[in-house]
Amino acid sequence: MWRGIQLHCAAMRVLLPTVYATRGGSTRILLATAAVLRGEHEVTLRAPLDEADERAPVLFPDRPLVGLLRKLGILPRLLSLICREALVLRRLRPDVIHLHDEPSLYVYGVAARCLRPRPLILWHLHLDPSRGGVLARLRGRLADACVTISPHIPSPASLPSTLVRNPLSLSNGATEPHPDPLAALAVVGAIYPQKGQDLAVEALALLRCRPEARHARLMLIGPELDGAYAAALRERIARLGLGEVVRFTGARPPEHAFDDVGLALFPSQSEIQPLALAEALGRGFRVVASSIPAHRVMIEETGADPASLSPRNPEAFAEAILKAASGPIRADVAPRVRALYAPAAFSDAILSLYRNSLTRPAPFRDTIGL
Repeated sequence: MWRGIQLHCAAMRVLLPTVYATRGGSTRILLATAAVLRGEHEVTLRAPLDEADERAPVLFPDRPLVGLLRKLGILPRLLSLICREALVLRRLRPDVIHLHDEPSLYVYGVAARCLRPRPLILWHLHLDPSRGGVLARLRGRLADACVTISPHIPSPASLPSTLVRNPLSLSNGATEPHPDPLAALAVVGAIYPQKGQDLAVEALALLRCRPEARHARLMLIGPELDGAYAAALRERIARLGLGEVVRFTGARPPEHAFDDVGLALFPSQSEIQPLALAEALGRGFRVVASSIPAHRVMIEETGADPASLSPRNPEAFAEAILKAASGPIRADVAPRVRALYAPAAFSDAILSLYRNSLTRPAPFRDTIGL
């Protein structure tokens, strides 16, 4: 049940902020949420983005904070952000602060404690909320309610939640797969360890030892978020003698991410809601994905072929690629994916949440307490 006093009013003041200047998945959903809510509520998008109603300065790094030292190093900047945004909140007086990324939850969750009445903190979960020990407990105390985006990720036990799948927009860009799947293998995703491009490279080396796959080639499509990982990946590619057949394309606009792709690979170590996989399925591509919870849920929900899932080892991944490349494309999957992740379904779910479920925070949650 949703706790507290109902916030059912004709229009609420809704703040949608982010401290990030990048355009990853959570930022795109933040922008989509703002567009949906503007028709019924007074929305302020505060961000270091061109689309922002209030342009905030860029004070937060756009690279993943990997490792304890990098996380500790950002604390002074985080404290500065909290102080600055506490003053912003006193001016804006939002009823709801709808957050889509972890650093923004820390900044605005703490800053909101300065306001009376305190705004409701709605956390749109784009990470596993159990990750991080003490930080996980802190996140659970900072938020009042959650939006989950996949059935395999529950909200923190103390928080009410509702499931809203992120939307796909498939109206633009190439939709036809490359006619030779093995000659146009691709991993679509940012270059950093979680996405598992190293597994795809190892599988490619095994594939090219097979007579039927000696022409196999691989594209790595996405921005390089982890320089050390990208450098190690290039070294491994060179040692395997794959320098001529693996291409780093860099980032592409979302509508062109799958241009010239024949078979889309998703070797991730972990995901929350893998929208790139959903987009590939929605565009009618052959896919091979690591058998992790997020991928298993998506394959099951969309009715895609379970054989497209593979254990995370190079031998199994290479075999799965060969099977997918020679198998038929199922025409019934794409329509189901488009319906499940339709922008209209996302809009309806977000508006229903604001109309029927949001509540003002109960007083006992005004202090953090771990």
